[in-house]
Amino acid sequence: MGWMKIRSAAAYADVSPRTMRRLLKQGLRYSQLPSGRVLIKQSWIDEYLSQFESSQDEVREVVDEVIKKFTS
Repeated sequence: MGWMKIRSAAAYADVSPRTMRRLLKQGLRYSQLPSGRVLIKQSWIDEYLSQFESSQDEVREVVDEVIKKFTS
């Protein structure tokens, strides 16, 4: 898949169009045509979202910390 409009890009990333617009404001790359239409490459979405990846170990550590706070 190449270029996508906001609605298609949101569906690809499994977020709402509103969230996709927020991601654009937060740094997700896009191109804007003279007409004002915003287009986003699938690879740019993948690249942007990859910065939020976490390993299973990181998630487990966070959960363990939260549990300790409530059980201590």
